[in-house]
Amino acid sequence: MDCEQALSELEAYLDGELAEPGRAEVESHLFGCAHCFDRGEFRRRVREIVGRKCGIRADLPSGMAERIHGLIAAEGEPRRPPG
Repeated sequence: MDCEQALSELEAYLDGELAEPGRAEVESHLFGCAHCFDRGEFRRRVREIVGRKCGIRADLPSGMAERIHGLIAAEGEPRRPPG
């Protein structure tokens, strides 16, 4: 796995939503590449800080936060009149 592939899977990895063997591959790359490891740690820390400051619970079921954010975004889209 190269840096581009690892970084493209980073969000899913940090969310715990990356299935095996992809999870192991990303983890192996992160522990072998200082640049990607630093990037991953930075993103993890930002998520942790934002979660604490915004009161986001870490024990939400997998994918729930993304679904909620998607619904909120969809509510903000302009509605088209019927017909």
